Amino acid sequence: MATANFNLELKKGWKFHLGELDIIDEMPVMMSHETSKAGGSLKEFDMFGEKTTWHDVEMPHDWMTEQPIDETADPAGGFKKRGTGWYYLSFNLPEDKIERARLVFDGVFGKTVVHVNGVVAARNVSGYNRFSCEIGDYLLPGAENSIALYVDARRWEGWWYEGAGLYRPAYIEFRRDVCFDSEKTFVRGAKTDGLWYASADLKVNGITGCDNVTVKACLTDAQGNVISEQSCEAKEDVYIKMPVSNPELWSPEKPNLYTFVCELTKNGEVIDSIKKSIGFREIEWKKDEGMFLNGSRYQINGICCHQDHAGVGVAIPKEVMEYRISVLKRFGINAYRCAHHAPTEDFLEICDRMGMLVMAENRHFAVSEDVFKQLEALAYVSRNHPSVFLYSLFNEERWQGQERGMRIAAKMREKIRSLDDTRAIIGAQDGGLLESKNTSDVLDVIGVNYFIREYDEAHKRTPDKVILGTENFPTYATRGVYETNRDIQQFSNYGEDKPKFSESLIETLEFILPRKFVAGCFAWSGFDYRGEPTPCGWPSVISHWGFTDDCGFAKDTAYWLEAWYKEDLVVHLLPHWNWKKGDKVRVCAYTNAVDAELFLNGKSLGVKTVEKNRCDWMVEYEEGTISVVARRGDAEVKDQVVTTGKASHIKVVDESPNSEDTHILNLFAVDDNGNNVPDYCEKISIECQDGRILGVGNGNPNSHHSEKAPEINFFNGKAQVIVRCSKGVVRLTCGDLTDAVYRIGGSL
Repeated sequence: MATANFNLELKKGWKFHLGELDIIDEMPVMMSHETSKAGGSLKEFDMFGEKTTWHDVEMPHDWMTEQPIDETADPAGGFKKRGTGWYYLSFNLPEDKIERARLVFDGVFGKTVVHVNGVVAARNVSGYNRFSCEIGDYLLPGAENSIALYVDARRWEGWWYEGAGLYRPAYIEFRRDVCFDSEKTFVRGAKTDGLWYASADLKVNGITGCDNVTVKACLTDAQGNVISEQSCEAKEDVYIKMPVSNPELWSPEKPNLYTFVCELTKNGEVIDSIKKSIGFREIEWKKDEGMFLNGSRYQINGICCHQDHAGVGVAIPKEVMEYRISVLKRFGINAYRCAHHAPTEDFLEICDRMGMLVMAENRHFAVSEDVFKQLEALAYVSRNHPSVFLYSLFNEERWQGQERGMRIAAKMREKIRSLDDTRAIIGAQDGGLLESKNTSDVLDVIGVNYFIREYDEAHKRTPDKVILGTENFPTYATRGVYETNRDIQQFSNYGEDKPKFSESLIETLEFILPRKFVAGCFAWSGFDYRGEPTPCGWPSVISHWGFTDDCGFAKDTAYWLEAWYKEDLVVHLLPHWNWKKGDKVRVCAYTNAVDAELFLNGKSLGVKTVEKNRCDWMVEYEEGTISVVARRGDAEVKDQVVTTGKASHIKVVDESPNSEDTHILNLFAVDDNGNNVPDYCEKISIECQDGRILGVGNGNPNSHHSEKAPEINFFNGKAQVIVRCSKGVVRLTCGDLTDAVYRIGGSL
């Protein structure tokens, strides 16, 4: 490893201590003297006086996932206690001279103090922003170095599960004295006066007084063909603008990407480089017509998502991020609202590549120095990514309908625009929209959470702006459940249970779709998430209104959303078909067809006209197959559900089979014919040889299982385990079922 032009990932080797550290019992006379100087910031603590309180962890890490569920804890946090904690990492560096070193944290939840070799190198107050600090002067080449973090996560920043600790990537960026400022690099594909260009704004550090330094830029397509090149003399601020003829445009349906490489050379030697993926796309907001993408009106079929996942909390590996985006895209979702947080670089790279528009959201609403740093971090992370199409400044703020809120929004918008003037800026208002002075007056697009009945009046009041539903139609459902029973806190999948404060899915979409000045909407929410178990309390520890559960297993309601969001003909039949003879069963087909015909064991039960993208029948149960044929013109699609046999074995589906070390294993209890048994809820024991379990889950909002235990119950026939393993065996046992053995990495 050379300590120039190198990123040292700080993923392994960390130790973690939950709670406060003891102060040394007998303080030397001059302890205050020693601890007040560089290198002494940790000397007052008995860091490893009790070694058993520390344990090894890997990044990312969310310590709340390791805590037990506690009825006395905050329901918003999923009945888990927050607390404080310490992280400690020691590492060796080679003898090479250290010219520049920047320590970067993509996110640490809790107020954070960073110590580097006994120096307080940085402080950060919010868990939702990237932050960094220069540490080159504190490091020792050819010696052992240390980083320690004190994290105080006792104070919440939102009313949902937020996690705690070093939950996003961390690394040290080593560079030479003369280098690009990687954080402030801004590359993009844009159209100017009808012509396409690949552009880059570059900052060069340490260039003053240096001669013979050149910037070389090169754009290549997906096949590696050189599209355009340009060179210029290096200076503190460099602007590159290269013409590109007829680029393949980026969209969620066709996420075409190009590679933009900028090299910094001195006397012909490359001394630094930056490599970014860029996409060419054009977005316009037309006051009476909505949003246009690449010249055509584009309907936003969006979803809101918190960032936690079953078993791992907010410490989301890249493989889980990719899995979650793939789940959402299956249902016609083309836009993702980061609710309510800034995204990470890893997440945006996935959205760029897979094709998902992103609304990047700032957490805090103020004009303080800290919030402006958060806005800077939001823009620096987001602006290089074609997937990001909107900045959101806030969510449901009390002052949104007041003049002071309008002033705050105006200043926050100005700050974002100073860093990125290529994207529209919005806020998510849940009131105050019609007040004489409100935040929407100073923003580019009017964002509305619920309150669809105010759309028309808001459009009359501000006819030059497009409206976008930023949070809509939360729908209660429990996966695999077909009868609402509030006593046991479960909800049916027929799409009829909703909170009192919101309009229903039908009401919202029937209202929005005919109004072209409304660009679309964001449904709440993509996944169940820990905490905020509305409308329930204990024992529910997870929300009920995701269109998928917290493992990403689809609820039936997701298919109803699909029928509204997709143009391609689709149909989904519910419920399962394991009932008692003579039962009267409500059968439903979610479809965007014109009509649908239902069959029971091959016998037609009649054709129904599709209304509101669904058809319903009451059917007397008999064992066998229930099926549907949905038709639109000459096109037809089918779906069926069969009566299953007894569960006999475990089916394993690896949702990240090509990963080097992280595997999402979806587990299904199936019968001898491979059919998922819909009511199976027995316990699975998990053994991961030559690896470790990152987390387990099953989608049951009332389950109080340990998220790190080597066991989990099936819930209505499904469960999930996430493992870190490069090469090994995962063995699964469950009651009378045949054991399952899944081999990773060509294991014998």
